[in-house]
Amino acid sequence: MTIGIIMAAGRSTRINSQIPKQFCKICDRPVIQYSLSAFEKSALIDSCLVMIPQGYAERISQMVEGFRKVRWILTGGETRHQTSVIALDFLRSVSPSIVVFHDAARPFLSVSLLEKVIEEAKVFGAATAAVPITDTVAYFKDDFVNSYIPRDGLYRIQTPQAFRYDIVVNALKDFEGEDSTKPVFLSGEKIRLVEGDSYCFKITKPKDLELARVLCRFWKGD
Repeated sequence: MTIGIIMAAGRSTRINSQIPKQFCKICDRPVIQYSLSAFEKSALIDSCLVMIPQGYAERISQMVEGFRKVRWILTGGETRHQTSVIALDFLRSVSPSIVVFHDAARPFLSVSLLEKVIEEAKVFGAATAAVPITDTVAYFKDDFVNSYIPRDGLYRIQTPQAFRYDIVVNALKDFEGEDSTKPVFLSGEKIRLVEGDSYCFKITKPKDLELARVLCRFWKGD
């Protein structure tokens, strides 16, 4: 069984909005519905768990109406790590073989990317979408360039991120990170690269939301 874990528990303090970014509307639909649509369409996903902030259960229940694969809605923790641990502990009784983490604030997820990540995780135990860095990368100190970092082999890690359940649940017991790949890596596991998609960016700041409101007019999600 493969379970999607939709990470929608953040409070979005940087977006300057009264509601978290994942619940803002783009093209008259909440942001969260876009990625849910990809999970809904994928034949590789059996069910979804949606992780939400405290106090949003009723609102989210309305947003996910019609998504038949959304089986559970659960309140997350104060940090991403805490939310991930809560989700994995909850799923223990379900005994999934593969779990797929995806940021609800990355609305433009294609079904093809989602399924590539899942397929690689089935083979290698862990896989993530990532895109190569194309800009010049520099380390700044006191507002001045201090050194340059070779960009060869550097990638920006995205979601989706898929793992064999036993691998990720054990890794998150002992290690923390900004996402789920870092604890898995620190636990000694290898993580397979899947070429990501520049459209699968994360809405973090107001300008990201503005861009999403333009792209959603053309998005097909195949």
